[in-house]
This record gives sequence, structure tokens and C-alpha cells, in this order.
Amino acid sequence: MDCTIGIGLLGCGTVGSSVAQRLLSEREAIERRSGVRYTLQAIAIANPSKPRPAAIDPHLFTKNARAVIDDPRVDLIIECIGGTQVASELLEYALERGRTVVTANKDLIATQGPRLFALAHSRGARLRYEAAACGAIPVIRVLDDALAGDSVHAFGGVVNGTCTYILSQMERGEEYDVALRRAQELGFAEVDPSADVEGLDAAHKLALLMQLAFQMAVISPRLRRNGISSVSKRDVARAQMLGYRIRLVAAATRSANAARGEVAPVLVPETHPFALASGPENVVRMVSRDAGALLLSGTGAGGFPTASAVLGDVITALRDLANQRAVHYPALEPALDIAPLFEHLPRHPELPRYPLWDDSLLEAPVSQVETAFS
Repeated sequence: MDCTIGIGLLGCGTVGSSVAQRLLSEREAIERRSGVRYTLQAIAIANPSKPRPAAIDPHLFTKNARAVIDDPRVDLIIECIGGTQVASELLEYALERGRTVVTANKDLIATQGPRLFALAHSRGARLRYEAAACGAIPVIRVLDDALAGDSVHAFGGVVNGTCTYILSQMERGEEYDVALRRAQELGFAEVDPSADVEGLDAAHKLALLMQLAFQMAVISPRLRRNGISSVSKRDVARAQMLGYRIRLVAAATRSANAARGEVAPVLVPETHPFALASGPENVVRMVSRDAGALLLSGTGAGGFPTASAVLGDVITALRDLANQRAVHYPALEPALDIAPLFEHLPRHPELPRYPLWDDSLLEAPVSQVETAFS
């Protein structure tokens, strides 16, 4: 350990406070894994009067986020603010100054990722975002590292724990409104749950994964999405009688000439991994040319799982900074519009408004996918 890396944290909410506490309490383990000493120099917060965990030294807090980025002692910025306005300005500010940035902000990467990657490349900066996709599930790391020499042509999954929880409660006989209220009480849903239940959160994750898996400049506003707010208890009960579960599925395929992606409630066979997901659990199935089908599952939301993914990126970033490795971001192909995917799935005659999931949609070789959509 020949050098010490300075860390600046932006945001100290649910995820940010978890990250800060682990950086402080698990220093020895993190330094051992990374091979680098580090110091948490400062934490930028918007509201100084808000209660903070007692384990965090109050002297670390400041309202001046730009000063944290400009601090010559700070090499690594961790962004845990959320949203797309303030976070975007600060993340750009950090990348322009060549800082290494770790973020958990899926909204930002899903809507502005291609531009931010180009900025990072132009400044020789690094941008890591494992926690932005599916919490503690290492989807980004698998795509970016394990499958870097492969060609991913399809993936799909259940990537929103709020919707999964609500649909699971409806399978137990609850009405949608009751299940949503229970999800809010348990912390699975926000006070304003629209981003989750209308499929926006899942669309953000889908766009983010398409950017990396397909090397295309996909942004979430270009994806067709439908949420679960119109799913009725009768639909859920009927699906169960027919041997299916209704799940909010996000999926995408890539052919030689185009890509398709969509988020929508889908009928999934009751024994399928997507149907077995419950609570905050996420399940993602990826299919590549050489590795074939891979299934990843785990906790996709919450402060501690997300903090775990952030720290994974932090350890990698610490190693890169110590070795001064250059990170090259490939130029993404333009992707103004992404065609819908699920309209090509069959429908069950008794529940025709829901596509009927079939794994062959993901397993078909690229040439067959192209033929099916021609």
C-alpha cells in the first residue's frame, strides 16, 4: 500500500449513509481487498439539520458539493444523491475534472448514460455504476467483465421489487390498492410509487443494460413500457388458475440490424424463475453466443444491498487508481428508437391482454431472432 486515495461522498440518504458507515467501519477489510489505503475526506449533504447516523463524524459533512469535488485530496467521488438534475450537474463537474466516479443513479445513466460515457472518455475519467442496475446482483460486472469477450444477444428479467411484492400480495387475495399500501408501509414502495408501478424504474434498468450489453446508445424514454397499475385481482387469480403468474418483465433482444426492448406485465409459467421471485428479489436471464444462458438472482433494492454493489465498484476503482489504469469506453451505436418486443409473443385466449412469456424468445440465435421479426 504505497498510496492513500481520498474519497468524497455526495449524498447521505439511505444508500449514502450505508456506504459511509461501511467505509468507516470496514476500512481494514476494504483496504485489504483493494490493496490501497483510503480516507473518507468529506460528505456533501443538502440538509444539515437532518438526523444522520451517529457512527459518522459530523465534521465530515458539508453543504458545498463542488468543494468536495475540487478538493485536491479527493481522487474518487461516490454519487448517492439520486435524481437527474443536481446529480447530473455534479457528476459532469467531477468527470470534467478527470475524477473517478462511482454512482448508484440508474435514472441518470438510463437517460444520459451515452453522453456521460463520452464525457468520461474525453477526460480520461472513470465511471462505474454497478449499483444502478439491480442492487446487489452483479449484472454490470458480468456483462462488463465475464462476458467482455462474448456477444450478448438477449436478456430479460424481473427487475422491480415493488411490483413483484404487490403482485405476490395480490396472488394472496389482496386488492391492488391494499397491496400497494402495504408495500409503502414496509418500505418497498415510495410515497409516490408511480416510477415503480408504471414501469419507469424497470425501463431505466432495461436501457442501462442495453447500453452495455448491445453497445447501443439506448435511453429509457425511447422504450415502450406498461406498468402494473391496471392489473386486477381477477386477472391475477385467473392467471393462477391457468398455471401462470403475472410479473412485470423487462426484456431486450439484439439482431444483426436492430434491437427490440419492452417493459410490461407478462404471463409467466408458475415454475419459472421469474414467477418464483418475491419481495425485493430481482432475477435476470442473459443469453450470449458462447456462454449460453446465465441466470442471476438476488436482492435488487434497499440501502445495504445497494451499498454492497457501490462498495464493489469502490474497491475496483481504488485498484484502478493505484495502478493508474486507463479505462476506454467504446463508442455506442446510435439508437433513436427501439422497437417493441412483446407484441410478437403469443396470448392466452382467456387473458389476451398479457403476453405469454417463452424463454425461446431469449434463446433463439441472432439469425432466428431476425427472421422472426422480419
